[in-house]
Amino acid sequence: MYTANLVSIVMPCFRAEKTLELAVSGIQSQHYPHWELLLVVDGTQDNCAALAQKLAASEPRIKLLLSTKNRGVVRARNVGIRLAQGEWLAFCDADDFWEAPKLAAQLELAKQTKANLICSTFWYWYPHRTLKSTQLVRLPKQLKYHTMLRTNAIPMSTALYHLPSLGKHYFKPLPAAYIHEDYAYWLRIMQHPAVQAQTLLLPTTFIRIQSNSRSANKILAMRSHAFILKTVAQLTFLKRCQAMLAYVSWGFRKRWSLQKAKESPIPPSLPTQMLQS
Repeated sequence: MYTANLVSIVMPCFRAEKTLELAVSGIQSQHYPHWELLLVVDGTQDNCAALAQKLAASEPRIKLLLSTKNRGVVRARNVGIRLAQGEWLAFCDADDFWEAPKLAAQLELAKQTKANLICSTFWYWYPHRTLKSTQLVRLPKQLKYHTMLRTNAIPMSTALYHLPSLGKHYFKPLPAAYIHEDYAYWLRIMQHPAVQAQTLLLPTTFIRIQSNSRSANKILAMRSHAFILKTVAQLTFLKRCQAMLAYVSWGFRKRWSLQKAKESPIPPSLPTQMLQS
C-alpha cells in the first residue's frame, strides 16, 4: 500500500561529499512538506557517508541506506524505489538542486490536468566555466511517446510520477559500452497505456553539467540512443533510422537554441554554496 499524499524522493549518492548537503537542502526547502528522502549512499570512498549520517540524524524525513561497496547508480536507485512508501515517486541526483516550489507546483499541475507523470523546465548549471553560468532549457509542454523516440525529454532530477496508476518501475542496467539508462527507464514507463505526461513550464531544478562526464560524449550518446531504440522501443531498422534522423535534428536545434540564448545571469535563488562548489 502507498501512503496517500506522500512523495518519496530517491537520491543515489557516490563521491558527492562536495554537493550532497546542497542537494538535500533543496529538498528540505520544499513548500510541500509531505516527503521522505531515500538517501542511498553507494560506497564510502570519501566523507559522503559521514555527511549523510549527519544529515539523516537532523532530519526525520531522511531515510539513510548505506552500502560500503559501490554497486552503481542503477542498483542504488532500485533500492530506493523498492523501499519507497509514497503515492508519488521523484528523483534528485546528489549534485543537483531543487527550487522550493518544485513539488508543490508539480502536484498542482497533476491535479489540474490529471497527469500521472510530471517533469519540468530546468537550468543547466556549468560550474567548470570561468564565469559560472546557467542556461534555461525548455521542454515540450505535452510529452508523448513519439517525442521520447527523438530525445529524452524527461530530465531525471525534474521527474515525478504516480505509483498507484503506473506502478513501481525499476532501472535495468545497460551494457558497459552504453549510457543513458535513465532514457531507457522513461521510455519503458511511457509505454504504459495509462501514462499521461505533462511538463511544468516553471523552472524547478538546477542540473549540474560536468565537462568530463561520459554523457558529454556526443558519439557515445548517439550510439546509446540507437541501442535503446532497438532494444527497448524495439523499432524496425527503417523506423530506427527515421528516429535517429529526428534525434540528430532535435539535438542540432537544441544546441543551436542554447548557443543563441545568452548564458543567463545567476538566478538569485541559486545558493551561494553552489556558486562556490
